[in-house]
Amino acid sequence: MHRCFPMMNRLPNLLAVWFGLLLAFGPTGCAVEPVKPQSPIPDARKTVKPSAESIPSSDTLNVGDRVRVVFSDIPTVVPPLEMQIPDGGELTLHLGHRFMFKGKRRDVLEQEIRDFYIDKGLYRIINVTIEVPPRQISVGGEVRSPGNYPHSGQLTVLKAIDMAGGFTEFSNRRKVKIIRDGKSIIVNCNKAVDDPEKYDKPIFPGDKVQVTRSIL
Repeated sequence: MHRCFPMMNRLPNLLAVWFGLLLAFGPTGCAVEPVKPQSPIPDARKTVKPSAESIPSSDTLNVGDRVRVVFSDIPTVVPPLEMQIPDGGELTLHLGHRFMFKGKRRDVLEQEIRDFYIDKGLYRIINVTIEVPPRQISVGGEVRSPGNYPHSGQLTVLKAIDMAGGFTEFSNRRKVKIIRDGKSIIVNCNKAVDDPEKYDKPIFPGDKVQVTRSIL
């Protein structure tokens, strides 16, 4: 009986130690932090915007476009330059300097030309304006509705003839002319129907499509 007294005497001390450990480690050391909800990963298709250059624009210049380039705010008077963009895409402007027009937006090219003349020290101030009249083509000869038509999209000789109502019964489909910059390109439209990728030639603004009359 007396042997149990020491153990009972130590019991309050053990309980105190145990209670202290519980207070020290229970609420803090063993506590599990709540998992914070992660923010959803943004959808790149919704947040990434295409660059300005990747967006097709009606202001993009191309072969065959007629342009009027106006220089202003300079000491000398420079007459407006009216030209057509050739196949190579380059045009010679004021003081004999050449610039690539093909495939460029008007506002970007205006700034490029302006910066060139200023960076070269030719002018301190200069403004450049590029004007483009409505894009048109002409379809004539043996088509049902000859005339001028607006140029839009990826136009080809067959599409241009369709715009003009199609061939007449007197048309020579093997010798259709595309007149560009005073030069003629002969297109065999029968072959173009069978193999458009190879024979259906592109039509650019300012082109004239002439369907000749068949001899037979």
